[in-house]
Amino acid sequence: MRFQIWSLGGLLVLLGAASASGFPDPIHYKGLCEASAATYIDNDRFVVASDETNILRLYARNDKSEGVPLDFQGTSGFDKSDIEAAARDGETVYWISSHSLNSSGEDKDKRKVFFATKIVSANNATSLQWQAEFLQLRDAILGVIGDRKSELNIEGLATAPDGTLLIGLRDTIDDKAVVIPFTNPAEVISHPERSAVLGEPFRLDLRGLGIRSVERVDDHYLIVAGPVSDEGPFALYRWLGGKSSPEELKAPAFGSLRPEALTQIPGSGMVQILSDDGSKTCDDEKTPLSQRTFRSIEIKLGN
Repeated sequence: MRFQIWSLGGLLVLLGAASASGFPDPIHYKGLCEASAATYIDNDRFVVASDETNILRLYARNDKSEGVPLDFQGTSGFDKSDIEAAARDGETVYWISSHSLNSSGEDKDKRKVFFATKIVSANNATSLQWQAEFLQLRDAILGVIGDRKSELNIEGLATAPDGTLLIGLRDTIDDKAVVIPFTNPAEVISHPERSAVLGEPFRLDLRGLGIRSVERVDDHYLIVAGPVSDEGPFALYRWLGGKSSPEELKAPAFGSLRPEALTQIPGSGMVQILSDDGSKTCDDEKTPLSQRTFRSIEIKLGN
């Protein structure tokens, strides 16, 4: 069953039976609670990060099992890095942490991780292989947005057609969302001694919301916008990039879903939105693996 819900540039329709919120009934995946970043590495498999562990998990679409752990904790040397966003460029997947201060206001290296993985296929299986890390983005970002240390919090990452990465901040500046072009990610991964080159930030009017996830889809970007704090509404926006103005998509309310990751499903004309379902009863550090779950919905992109 399909439900047409809005038309703005491209037509979006919902797949499956609708839940009380108006979105389709979510799929529950096991193995982690606090889904914070995701990307597909082939047509059927996607990798998800939690902001509470450096063990990524590889899932097959619609397979509700616990997935396959991909442990980068030993490689990175950090127990948890607050990974918040991912972006795929060809066979490379970039991952970035929040770069925020910890709850005690301390500036920790493990929370300033930018690293790359390579998609590899062998023995009829697809997985990720560690490439390199780069830990000095915080100072470069502060250099282009100003010294707002307590408010810096990265949550979005997308690949532009020219290989530039677009870094989206959860925080707003003067009530505008912030997107920062990172023009040489491949260079700093290959040559960590080189400095990151960041362009002039774009300021987007998302009605006071910040960026929780961003993904390039064809000739535009889809943005999950959310509150700067832990409480408040979420919304979807379509943005053509650059200095263009984003358009809000008239979607149903997300209800109890807390969308933190948006990724395109290859070859399907659909996007997948993952909910960060961390709570007092579901914690990726304390809850037994078999009891951890997060929710996912799929939205079809029409012509």
